[in-house]
This record gives sequence, structure tokens and C-alpha cells, in this order.
Amino acid sequence: MHLNRSRIQSTSARVRWSLVAVASAMIAGHATPSGQGESVVLTVRLPDRPAAGARLFVQKSCARCHTIGAQASAQARVGPDLGRLLLSGTVLDLAGALWNHAPVMRDKMQALKIQPPTITSTEMADIVALLTAYRYDAAEVSRPANAEAGRRVFMAKRCATCHNPNGSRWDGLGPGLQKYRGRSSAIFLAQAMWNHGPEMASVMDAQAVPWPKFAPGEMDDLVAYLQAGGSASDRAEYFQPGSPRRGAELFSSKRCIACHAVRDRGGRGGPDLGLRGHELVASVPTIAGLMWNHSETMAAEFDKRGIPQITFSGQEMVDVIAYLYFLNYATVRATPARGEKLFAARCSACHATGGKGTGPDLAAVPHLDEPFAIIAAMWNHAPMMASEIKKRGLTWPRFEPGEAADLVAFLLSTHQTTGSSPSGSGR
Repeated sequence: MHLNRSRIQSTSARVRWSLVAVASAMIAGHATPSGQGESVVLTVRLPDRPAAGARLFVQKSCARCHTIGAQASAQARVGPDLGRLLLSGTVLDLAGALWNHAPVMRDKMQALKIQPPTITSTEMADIVALLTAYRYDAAEVSRPANAEAGRRVFMAKRCATCHNPNGSRWDGLGPGLQKYRGRSSAIFLAQAMWNHGPEMASVMDAQAVPWPKFAPGEMDDLVAYLQAGGSASDRAEYFQPGSPRRGAELFSSKRCIACHAVRDRGGRGGPDLGLRGHELVASVPTIAGLMWNHSETMAAEFDKRGIPQITFSGQEMVDVIAYLYFLNYATVRATPARGEKLFAARCSACHATGGKGTGPDLAAVPHLDEPFAIIAAMWNHAPMMASEIKKRGLTWPRFEPGEAADLVAFLLSTHQTTGSSPSGSGR
């Protein structure tokens, strides 16, 4: 999912990247709080078009306070540039951060005379998908790529043994890279390295060049180096934004699932990628580097299992990498028993499950049967809840990392027991 910036920029001439009004300091941790009880994996649907929510940021007035990855005007400096925040954790950690800072955001909206927007569950899914996707698309969010560092990587990994960086093809070896200067996007490089991996391995063996491994950030720098030095007319080859949903389908059809399980479902031989989600929360070049690091081992496993060499078109590579990144987004493990305790401690003063309270019985509210529906409902009813909390002299409840997921798991379990379709499965 390489984001098409020009397409999104056209959504609003005033705002290059605008994001939903979210926390000024996002939750950074991943750990689930300690406690007892059986865990479940919550079902979070993979987005088909992570950039689909761009127009919502204008329509819902989010751009009045926030930008992402852009220089904010004086008017838009109410909230932080969300492109400079590390949005780690799962989708429900993001929901917890949204809830934690809801009172501050509502006060700012009131001061600016902004009507708090109502958000449907589908719109919330689009908003969270785009917010999640930005860090994947832009390496500079965590660390700006460095072309000079990339040149050092190119030499240290002995790429120059086979590839002339500034001229034509070395005799009998790999192609010269001058013609690719300024055109080597991250996806272009990932596709070329993967598809030509076996051929490259044969040449490296003949030249006694060890298989190079890339540390985090090195592939980002290498792409920056290969993009540098092109002419003003050179443009890197970009692709349509990737679809994690299509990537999941390719992950199966290309038989990646034969060696890699995802949350215990699939083959063995390679690691369970659903258990390594945080390693895959990285930029496109970094994920491509991880694939390259293991491609020699994977090629040997293909031979062992009689699986033909797998290749990807450019768009297929975009979709598969988008899926690998979004595995973390969609892998939410939670413990309903802990959520029940959280509900009793922080919500039961107003809400009951299976009984009467000041607020509605959350087990009986229709359509609260999947995570995004609960996130949207929390956002939409925050003003009413803030008024009631103030009336009662209570403190706004806050969620630590993992707690929002536990609470959602508990609420979904109450719907399950009252006959609604469950959105979590035991593990």
C-alpha cells in the first residue's frame, strides 16, 4: 500500500495530510496488563483501501486541528502533527488513546466552535486504517532515510561486486544501476530483489559474496541512495495504494501460508507472522529488507517442499507488504475476564450489563457486535458521558495499553451470551 500522495492531496488543497483528532500523546506500549483468564483473538477486518478515509478528515473537520506529515498553518496548530507520532500498538490501543484524550479534544472543539462529528463504524474503520497506514508508508516518521548512509550500505554489503552504481552492466554480472537512479521506489526494489533472488544467489556464490542481511533502517537508506542522483525528469515507479485484504488472499494463493502460520493457522517451517506483528510495524523498505534477509532460507525451503519459485508483480508486492504490515493492526488478543474487572471499576457507575443503570445496558445495545462499532459508539457518546461524569464528580476513566481490548472483549462476550454473533474466538 504505497500511498498515492497526489491523489490524497487533491482531496483538499489546504491540507496535504489531515488526520482525525486523536491524542496529543499516543499510547506507545504493546504489553497486555497482567492478569488471569482465557484470552481471545478479536476479529478486526482488514481494510481494502487504507487511503479511503482521506476525504473524511476534511468532512469531519479533523483538518481544523491536525495534519500529518505536513507543515501546519497557524490555524491548524491546535493539535500535533500526527505524522510525527509513533502510532504503535493495535487498533484498540489507538481507540484507548482516542478515549483518553476525548475531554481535551471536545474542549478544543467547543472553543473553535466545531460541531463534534458523529462517526459511523465504517467511517471509524476508514479513519483508523489511514492513521495506521501512514507510518507504514513514510519511513521518515520514525527516522529520515539518508542517502550517504545508503551509499555506505551499498558498499558494505558488497552490492558493488555485481552492480555498477553509476554506469552500465559489469561483464557477466548484474545490471548497472544508473538507469534506475531516481526511479527505484521501495516497492520497485523489493519486487526486483525478491523475483531475482535465486539468480542473484547463484552469481553471489560464484563471486564468493556472502548473502547480505539488512538491519532495520538500512534498506530505507539504500532506497534513498538509489533514488538520489537522478535527473529532474526521473520519477520513481509508484503503485496504487495496497490492499491488505488482497494481500491476505495472495498470501494464501502464493502458498506463503504453507510455511508461515498466522495466529496458529497455517503451515510450519517459518515463524508464525501473527506472533511477530510488532516487528512488521515498519516502513516499506524495512519490511522488504526482512523479506530479503530470509529469502535465501525460504528458497531452500521451496526446493525441499517442491514449491515453484514464487514471484510477484509490482502491485502484488504492494498488497502483500500491506498485509504483512497490517497483521499487527488486525491482531488483537484480549482477555474478557480482565475486561469484566475494568468494566466494574470504571464503567458500572453508569452502565450495567443485564440490568438497569443511568446509561444503557451495553449488552442490549444493538449493533455493538464488532470492535469498530464499539470504538465509534465511545466517540459519539463521549459528550454525554463527560456531562454525566462531571455531574457525579467522577474522574474520566483512562485506559492503559491492552485495557481497551480487554474491555471490548468483555462487551463482545456479553453480546455473545445474549444471542448476537461473537466477534472474538477462543485461543
